Amino acid sequence: MKKNNTLKVLLIAILATFLLTWILPITYFNGTLAADVRHPAGLFDFLGYPIGILPGYFILASFYVLLVGAFYGVFEKTGAYRKVCDKIAKLFKGKEIIFFATVVTLLVAIVAFCGFSYELIFVLPLLTTIILLMGYDRITVALTTIGSIAVGMIGSLFGANITGAYVDTINQAASTTLNYTGLIWVRVAILVLGIALLTFNIIWRLKKKDVKKDNEKELVALKVEVKSRKGKKRAIWPAIVIFDLILVLMIFGSINFSGAFGVTVFDTFNDNVMAFKIWDYDIFAKILGSMGLFSGAIGTWGALDFSMFLIIATLILAIIYRIKPNEIFEGYKDGAKKFGLAALLMYLAYTVLVLASNHPIVLTIIKPLMEITNGFNAITLAASTFITSIFYIDPFYTASAILPYAVSVIQDTTVYPLIIFISQAMQGLALLVAPTSIVLLGIVSYLKVSYTDWIKNIWKIFLELLLLSFIAFIVVIVFKLV
Repeated sequence: MKKNNTLKVLLIAILATFLLTWILPITYFNGTLAADVRHPAGLFDFLGYPIGILPGYFILASFYVLLVGAFYGVFEKTGAYRKVCDKIAKLFKGKEIIFFATVVTLLVAIVAFCGFSYELIFVLPLLTTIILLMGYDRITVALTTIGSIAVGMIGSLFGANITGAYVDTINQAASTTLNYTGLIWVRVAILVLGIALLTFNIIWRLKKKDVKKDNEKELVALKVEVKSRKGKKRAIWPAIVIFDLILVLMIFGSINFSGAFGVTVFDTFNDNVMAFKIWDYDIFAKILGSMGLFSGAIGTWGALDFSMFLIIATLILAIIYRIKPNEIFEGYKDGAKKFGLAALLMYLAYTVLVLASNHPIVLTIIKPLMEITNGFNAITLAASTFITSIFYIDPFYTASAILPYAVSVIQDTTVYPLIIFISQAMQGLALLVAPTSIVLLGIVSYLKVSYTDWIKNIWKIFLELLLLSFIAFIVVIVFKLV
């Protein structure tokens, strides 16, 4: 606790949310506004939510990061993991600007196109080893990863889990037909400027003489030599191919082909596979299950599918490199152990979301803000969305909590694309600093960076991105781009 206060901060956030359910009345909007109703969370509700409700959908993030750790535990035993990291670190030594600009650009692009958030933790151990081998510290790793995910979310383009959540919610609430192209060039500009801003801050920090550089052995992949039966060193390319294949499948499988681009070929293919019969027996439906290929058609894949990829890839690595069963188990155990605290914190963070969902106090908090002015106001909407994002750590829940009421009081449909842009920007900014952000919690706990140390190093970037976002809002309003 003294070295890493992140758990303490999260527990305080959970307790504060619990107490707010006693202090504040609930307010919810379901076609009509219901307010001034008392519905506090009982003690057994508070203790029971992590046991009774969270083990369903909400445990998936924790399960996923544990499998990421397990994969890397076995990946390390192939010897390829450390060799690749050594080569990359050596290649970019003295070329830090190129390295960080490239990494930040790639990560931001993946988030903007695919809607990733905590799923991008898949590349965290690899980037950690490379950056530490280059002689830089864990804060630099956190800035690179968390910062990139935040920027990608602020300017999200086609991600079903980010932009799609806001578009679909407004369309359902207001019976509109909005698509993903609203203010797209403004969002592209935000992405470009955000990448430049984040890269500049990382490089500027690296030049400071007081930055503590470390090479934590527990976070750096070990050097392992794997030899064949004939005593020759095993090639590293199969492990590299498998790693790259996982990343490509993750990216390709989560691109929102149908919702964002109107490409339905993968949905049709999935439906045809499920409907295929032999002698009136739907064989693939029985073998694959009710959802079809993995959890659905290509373009709808998420953490559940990625978890399957990791399990399969781990077994393939073990077979190719002839890793013994006891070594596989050891790799699984060691790798998952590194993400143990991350998995716990990410799991507990959802307690705040469950409390705020079952005892809806958030609209009670933000309703006075939204009523300061009549109709649309970018500042009050941004503040309201930011507060909502702290309680609802998932864009879908944030959208469901605030947008139906927002569009009921904002009748001007022309500003709806701006409302979507403001919402995702504030969600991305909250991801940077909120003690309930599962991306923040997962990454800083893996890196053993305390929450307070993170805030000390991120507040300037947070303010810069906040200013950049508001400049974009003002430009849209002044020049009537909607």
